[in-house]
Amino acid sequence: MPISLAKKKLEGKDGSFIRMQHGKYEAISERVMQVAREGVDVLEQSGIDEAFFEITGRSGGDYGKASSIARELKEKILSSEGLTSSVGIAPSKVVAKIASDLQKPNGLTIITPDETKRFLMMLSVEKLYGVGPKTAQALKGIGVETIGQLAGQNPEPLERLFGRKLAVYLHDAANGADEEPVTEGREATQLSRIITLKKNTRDPEEIFSQLSPAIDDLHSRLLAENRMFRNVSAIAILFDLSTRTRSMTLDAPTADLRMLRDKARALVRELAMSSEKDLRRVGVRVAELVGAADQSSLTEYLE
Repeated sequence: MPISLAKKKLEGKDGSFIRMQHGKYEAISERVMQVAREGVDVLEQSGIDEAFFEITGRSGGDYGKASSIARELKEKILSSEGLTSSVGIAPSKVVAKIASDLQKPNGLTIITPDETKRFLMMLSVEKLYGVGPKTAQALKGIGVETIGQLAGQNPEPLERLFGRKLAVYLHDAANGADEEPVTEGREATQLSRIITLKKNTRDPEEIFSQLSPAIDDLHSRLLAENRMFRNVSAIAILFDLSTRTRSMTLDAPTADLRMLRDKARALVRELAMSSEKDLRRVGVRVAELVGAADQSSLTEYLE
């Protein structure tokens, strides 16, 4: 909740406010999103702690399989980061958003197509994604307080109040209709892969041998997207869930696998040797991405 609201609720009480740590939040967010991205068809991050995902391909449209995928995803986030998460599975983004909010914390709500209208009917209009206090107040002014009432509303009064674009969205959303697809969004400025080690360790060679397939996978993604990188980072999550990173910037962009593996190995060694605690998870990240040039690298040419 907003700090201002928290302060009001704590008025007259001995409350403590912990300072914000944006760098920490961003690092954890990146790791959670990577865990999620590996378990779904498409992931669309919509905030530091929220994302839409598509799993129709993996589930084959079966809501029972979708539920299993969601539970597995929640378990992976919990085991890797010690964090609970709430998930909503539904036929559309707008309904999935409502479902994800319904049983916080650590909830899982499944809404099938046949259940959608009944699920939405008695909920307050404020539950709809994008309906703030002012919009809710305007709707109440025409006698609309529930999503079910909004679904049955004549579109004309809505258009007079909000204009055509918002009126169409509100009417469609109240009926559970949302054709907007889940999309990866803007082109990524970095790519990463993080793995959980078979056991906590500080042995750099053991760590690198387990990380090696992930590096190959990351390189394949670079080639598939026709990208080159200029910055390489190694990421370590220690057994107490603290995070360490080491990075290096190259003289020029490259997509060379040998270069990526050599730099990653050196950074992993540096992380492992400098840590007083065993590593639990490790990863590699490439950044400062650019489109690959037509010309091959010198190493590729020599090979």
